[in-house]
Amino acid sequence: MSWLPAYPRDGMLYSHLNWHLALGRPEAGDTAAALRLFTEAFAPDVHSGPARRRLNDGVSFLWRWELAGHPRNVDAWRIMYEFANSAFPRAGLAFSDMHIGLAQAVAGDEAVLEAHTRQIDELARNGRYPSGPLVPAVSRAFAAFEQRDFSTTIEALEPIVGELERIGGSRAQLDLVEFTLLRAYVGADRLDDARRMLSLRQRGSPSIPVAGLGAVH
Repeated sequence: MSWLPAYPRDGMLYSHLNWHLALGRPEAGDTAAALRLFTEAFAPDVHSGPARRRLNDGVSFLWRWELAGHPRNVDAWRIMYEFANSAFPRAGLAFSDMHIGLAQAVAGDEAVLEAHTRQIDELARNGRYPSGPLVPAVSRAFAAFEQRDFSTTIEALEPIVGELERIGGSRAQLDLVEFTLLRAYVGADRLDDARRMLSLRQRGSPSIPVAGLGAVH
């Protein structure tokens, strides 16, 4: 992306393109650059894109950052949580709802997460939520992961990991869920399951930034 510095900073895709660039920085051994890109190019207060992209890019980067073994950015998560709840008071679009649920799970706001899940269930019952139970399942997995309940995380994600395209988003974006399952396998010391999943993986980068995967190979 040598052309990216010349891309207009207020361009709609400027921040999202830098999100993609940030995902590749740790693979190149430059984690400091990844965090700098978040702060300067696609954190909520500087993001050039629409509200949903601001939500998705920020939440997914912060979660992937932690899955890779880096410390939690508490202030950034608080900002993302407040933004998610204020900008999207009701569920409606599965891919964004997944990120909203993640921000709520990280905040430990069980009541708000439960209310959000009930909204999704109601939409699904009325035939207005094509992905059905997938987002509630992922939200439960995120909440369980936050409690280090890796077995419950695995139970929630294993049945749906082959259907993630129904939620929407690109391959890079859906890695968010797959990486969570891989990290849960490592946390539960189910390394054979992690190996199996890696052997079947067909999408995304072959370099997977998930802490503990070194023990799998």
